[in-house]
Amino acid sequence: MMIKEHTVVGELKIVKIPYEHFLINKNRRIRIWTPQSYNEKSHRPYKVIYMWDGQNIFDEATSYSGEWQVDEAIEEQERRGLQPSVVVALDCSPDRLSEYLPSFSNIAIDNLGYKGSDTLDFLVNRVMPYVESHYNVSRKRENIAIGGSSMGGLMSLAAALFYPNIFSQIYAFSPAFPLFKYGISEEKGESKGLNSDKAFDFVWKKMLSREFKNKFKIVLTSGGVGMEAEYYDYVKRFEKKLLKAGWKQANLLVLQDKNFEHNEKQWSFFFPQAYSFMNK
Repeated sequence: MMIKEHTVVGELKIVKIPYEHFLINKNRRIRIWTPQSYNEKSHRPYKVIYMWDGQNIFDEATSYSGEWQVDEAIEEQERRGLQPSVVVALDCSPDRLSEYLPSFSNIAIDNLGYKGSDTLDFLVNRVMPYVESHYNVSRKRENIAIGGSSMGGLMSLAAALFYPNIFSQIYAFSPAFPLFKYGISEEKGESKGLNSDKAFDFVWKKMLSREFKNKFKIVLTSGGVGMEAEYYDYVKRFEKKLLKAGWKQANLLVLQDKNFEHNEKQWSFFFPQAYSFMNK
């Protein structure tokens, strides 16, 4: 078995935070990354990004499908003049599909449970207080972002919709709306008759309401190879609906390339552009 080397740039600390409502891995691993220039005594608190699937965010040695290279990207953006952020990444568990399923609809999806609300509660009421008490991070909404890919992209949208007074920036990479329509396979040809865009409709309609319209900065991405062809269409539709209804282009960035698949190669490629957009 080939042993992968660690690839973290900056400092990465790992803590475990308990949450009794998780089915498994109740002491959940949280990865907290600080840039090389991090100064605990800085008069200017750092912006903070909370992310899902922590195993894949910083380190090739811990990733199960490649890494995002978020640490390298932020260090490079700092060299170009942007203030670096602290990044907090929550590990997923084998119960990921249910833990990352937000309550955008009540459609039964195979045997999954809608546990996304518990996961968001864990983030907001357990993880964030720990980070804010141990690190020099901002508590202001305009400096707090949430991000992830696939079901993590759905959870990032959910975090903003259900906790709009906490998060102002959303990295929703390849948001997994096809899950609600086609089931776990997310493949059109293998549809089990769900055939519903109820979740997608719930999100974009919420985003057009007075409470949410232009209240966030959002980055959406997708590829176009294989199952990503469905994701591409959803992202394009989402963009059109928001812009048509008056969302400002300055609050929305859509990055799409039909040559990419549904994987970390795409998300690591798009992350530097997304981070630059969020920190203009």
